[in-house]
Amino acid sequence: MYLANKTQKLAARILESHIVHGRVSHAYILSGSGDSPDLAELASERVSSDIKEEFAMVFTAALLGGGKKVFGSENTSIPERIRRRNHPDVRWIGEDREEQSIKIGKDSNDPGTIREIIHWAGLKPYESSRKVCIVLDAERLTEEAANAFLKTLEEPPQHTVFLLLVENRTHLLETIQSRCFEVRIGGAAVLPAHRGVASIDAMPVKEIFDSYPAMQKEQLKRKLENLMLLAREKIEQIISSETPDDSKARIWLEALDLVYDSKMALEANSNQKLMVTRLAMRLSKLFPLTKAAI
Repeated sequence: MYLANKTQKLAARILESHIVHGRVSHAYILSGSGDSPDLAELASERVSSDIKEEFAMVFTAALLGGGKKVFGSENTSIPERIRRRNHPDVRWIGEDREEQSIKIGKDSNDPGTIREIIHWAGLKPYESSRKVCIVLDAERLTEEAANAFLKTLEEPPQHTVFLLLVENRTHLLETIQSRCFEVRIGGAAVLPAHRGVASIDAMPVKEIFDSYPAMQKEQLKRKLENLMLLAREKIEQIISSETPDDSKARIWLEALDLVYDSKMALEANSNQKLMVTRLAMRLSKLFPLTKAAI
């Protein structure tokens, strides 16, 4: 089984990196057009017509089974149970595509609703060390349901990972977006592409250290989002080249995670100056010999 599309390769690389380095986030947005004809097919029979669902299933299987690879796992029992919807540590919500919305629900006993999922997420895993909740077409969350779900993301259960599948992240509340790590599976980027990414060898560490501490919070947030976009595009450029350099890809993956961690710290109202200084210092270790790190 392989992925021939560079966007999918990058998505798999990011998710695998999070598992290997113990940086699994409490919530992910898997975004992109699910059945676009320009997306590469998996080199085996696909269970779902939506590639985001395929990624959600294999990532979930790796999380629950302790695997290091998202695709190509030798353990077939867990993925099969997830596909059949009979794993006790995995919940799917929004499977009825005929329903126009995913509702908050009356209480925790109201099946297929956010209140039921919030209650379930707070319980201990049954078989594995983690639990995973997969939200299909998450843009269907009603405003009331989204706000209730947001409270869970603000204080997430330690052992539960949420996967929100959506074509475009902007269809979700901005506050939900900011608390999730986005992994693009397909489709165009939300933010404009960074120009001249091929000629960039490092993160702009000096600019981060000199300018970012005094920025307004919203401006700093946009800067961090653009740095994440830069890192994603740089990784794409590296892994899609004729001679991919895995060591460089790993450096930029680490940089991507560091910027994301800083963005989450910003959302949690951490000391901005301290957060930016720590980010600049950590990035300078990743890019020590480049002009951008001076």
